[in-house]
Amino acid sequence: MAAIESSLPFIREAINVLDISPASGPLIMADFGSAHGLNSMFAMKKIIEYLQEFNKVDVKTQLLIVHNDLPTNDWKTVFELLNRNNSYYSVASGRSFYESCLPSDSLSIGYSSNSIHWLSRKPCNISNHCIASFAQGDELKAYQEQARLDYTQFIKQRVRELKVGGVFILTNFSVNEQGLNGIENSMNVLYQCAQSLSLLTPQELLDYSIPMYNRSLNECVDLQLFHQCSLTLIKSSLVEVKTPLYKQYTNGEISLDEFARTRTQTTRTYTESPLRQALEDNGRLKEEVDNILTQFWTLYEQEVKKKPDDYKAIMYNTYLVLKKIKSEK
Repeated sequence: MAAIESSLPFIREAINVLDISPASGPLIMADFGSAHGLNSMFAMKKIIEYLQEFNKVDVKTQLLIVHNDLPTNDWKTVFELLNRNNSYYSVASGRSFYESCLPSDSLSIGYSSNSIHWLSRKPCNISNHCIASFAQGDELKAYQEQARLDYTQFIKQRVRELKVGGVFILTNFSVNEQGLNGIENSMNVLYQCAQSLSLLTPQELLDYSIPMYNRSLNECVDLQLFHQCSLTLIKSSLVEVKTPLYKQYTNGEISLDEFARTRTQTTRTYTESPLRQALEDNGRLKEEVDNILTQFWTLYEQEVKKKPDDYKAIMYNTYLVLKKIKSEK
């Protein structure tokens, strides 16, 4: 949620420059990488607020919001949240956002928050770690190239879907000027825990390479690509984002146990799947996999308790506002 709250000035700027012709059908908005839905709904409702503030829609305008994520996403939770809220019309798109997700020239407002650091595929295993930030040599180059290809594909798909005058707000989990993403300690402990588990074979440890890559501001601001795609860059910035959990702990609002448990649960939501996949690919039975994962996250939580100051969760996000200025040739 902290990343989305930090994106609000960029969302506001995007809606201010939105310039689409009136249409007989609904105004379509989409969030690419909606995950569990809670943060996505918050962002979509903020966009609606700004549409009303800037008089970009009238009372007769109908809105349709597309929540996009992979078919394997927890759609049950998304649908439950949408049904409870029921403040706008919505549909789900169960496709990779590196593919075509919407008809051409149908999208007025696109949005994506901290999703495209996930790559479309794992380019190779990382021999010395599970995170590309620690990769070296040809392995690092493979992740950089995959990230470049994926970014190009993502932008090209979105510009095809955007209407002329439509806007796209993109938040990308990034690295700062020193090449740091802010959560190196947390990610390093992931690999240390995997190494400490005697149950893992050397091949399973090697296969535990997470297909994600944190781009720099320069990698995100690809002016040549934007020009080729008839996009103009309205605004861009690299922002340091602090999540509130560590502050709650240091202020005494939550205990060390609560801090460690929540920090572990958060990390587990986005890093467990690659480890599970590595175990399954090496022929592990479900009972074995579940047992290993339980031991892994118990160990990780113990490590968080030992050095809670290493888990402040300061992140760096690149925020972009893009606008489509003409039709594709």
